[in-house]
Amino acid sequence: MMNGTDLNDLRGFLLLQKSRILNKSVEFRAEQMKDYEDTNDEADKVSIDLSLSLSIHLHERDRSSLLMIEKALGKIAEGTYGLCEACGENIHVKRLQARPFTALCISCMEEQEENRLS
Repeated sequence: MMNGTDLNDLRGFLLLQKSRILNKSVEFRAEQMKDYEDTNDEADKVSIDLSLSLSIHLHERDRSSLLMIEKALGKIAEGTYGLCEACGENIHVKRLQARPFTALCISCMEEQEENRLS
């Protein structure tokens, strides 16, 4: 069972991760625009465009993480954080500390993976 300190620690971690993702995104966009505006060479612009395409793929992962973080923060606000979405049982606090935006307990996650493989 999770106590108030564990919950506050996890909330703080989630907020920190959210802040890092958002700051990284803003800094990245500003840097890309500056690089693009600073060059007149078409080859450099193509290189910047290719770099941007690769970076957008990496930012998709950040966007996915951001959605999971928002969902976890919403659950904290609702008082449902730490409950397995499949069985409704408490997710062990050590699992939440390792994966703060997990939605399933270990048993349900393993079952889901087994079903996916069969």
